[in-house]
Amino acid sequence: MHLLVTPMRLRGVALDAKARRRYPAINGNVMVNSAVSQELGRATNIACCQVGMPLDPDPLPPLLDATLAGMAMTGFVLSGTEYIDGCAYAQSWWCQQA
Repeated sequence: MHLLVTPMRLRGVALDAKARRRYPAINGNVMVNSAVSQELGRATNIACCQVGMPLDPDPLPPLLDATLAGMAMTGFVLSGTEYIDGCAYAQSWWCQQA
């Protein structure tokens, strides 16, 4: 689904409303699939945001254990865990219609 995605945390620390508004939204294709995660060593829901060609790097780390945390008329929030340099961080994505 083609959406505007805004991360709501930076390395696990929640961004305040001003910081979230300043963050440039990523215009990409959001997909959620069930797959085996190397980091978790088990099957999980994995959300990813892809832009450009299939072999281009993703602008955001994949969201593991992705769940729908909330939904409104203007968009929805996916929450889960992201791994950066081997460390796990809580993360949420605010997803809006592009």
